[in-house]
Amino acid sequence: MSRKSLFFLCLGAVSGFIAYRVLSRGFDWTLFLASLWNVHPVWLAASILATMLTYVARAFRWQVLLHPLKSISLGPLISVNVLGFCAIFLLGRPGEFVRPLWLSRQERIPLTASLATIIIERVLDTLMLLILFGLALLVAPLPTAAASTVTAMKNAAWLMVAGSAAGVVFLFFFRSKIEWIVSFVPFNRVRSLLRSFSSGLSFLDRSRSLALALAHSVVVWIIIVFQFWFMLLGMNFRFSIAAATLVMVGAAVGSVAQLPGIGGGFQALYIFCMTTFFAVPAEQAFASAMIAWVSQLIPTVLAGGWYMISHGLSLKDLRTATAD
Repeated sequence: MSRKSLFFLCLGAVSGFIAYRVLSRGFDWTLFLASLWNVHPVWLAASILATMLTYVARAFRWQVLLHPLKSISLGPLISVNVLGFCAIFLLGRPGEFVRPLWLSRQERIPLTASLATIIIERVLDTLMLLILFGLALLVAPLPTAAASTVTAMKNAAWLMVAGSAAGVVFLFFFRSKIEWIVSFVPFNRVRSLLRSFSSGLSFLDRSRSLALALAHSVVVWIIIVFQFWFMLLGMNFRFSIAAATLVMVGAAVGSVAQLPGIGGGFQALYIFCMTTFFAVPAEQAFASAMIAWVSQLIPTVLAGGWYMISHGLSLKDLRTATAD
């Protein structure tokens, strides 16, 4: 059994156990179905619109990161973003490689350089998540019973801050000392790949580009916060933006581990935040997590599917791309 298969098997077992625990504790199906039935379509539509706007905002940020390599218009970057996130929904985290691979094929950018920009994106996303988590904890009223959980999450957040800071420092060091680093590498092919990866970090040479990337990251995550807030309003939860932010942070962290097309981690931590921090009944939390997942998956997959059909692609092509 491959490591990937073992990972998905373990994730499926954990998700199944969580679902079993939720559904076996006197689960009120009437409340669950009522929560699904009473969704406000206007708020749900606003959440879906915000979901699609995130791909536009991400394209603006990616354009800044890629500019030292090649000036690319916004349209292709939006399309590649939608295709990439469609692949993540359908294939799980291996779908992360679709965006840099497809961009490299379409725009003739070295793959390692394209991968470098994706790594920078994820570092910026992690930093934004941590900042939003800290701000939300200061504002959102939380029950005293959740104090130990909040403390554990704060400790984990500090570790993530340390890891992110170390990663940023390393990338700056790698970019500035690339010729010194490759001087120790005996293989020409590896030296070429390292230089190509470094070229993907060339935006770090300009403070203005870094400031722009940070500003776009703020915009991206503000839109994502509103996406979750609108969806929660649509599910009849009168949450503050700070409360919605806490749920969003939990779901975002959980989405790191997900089964293709099903999720798992997203829903598990979403439900955990709703029930632990805001004493939401498990039935309503479960229904809300389902709606949150589906309201992101369906429009993204439909838009990505349209792109694939228009370019003669199939799901097999995406799987092949992630295996390249």
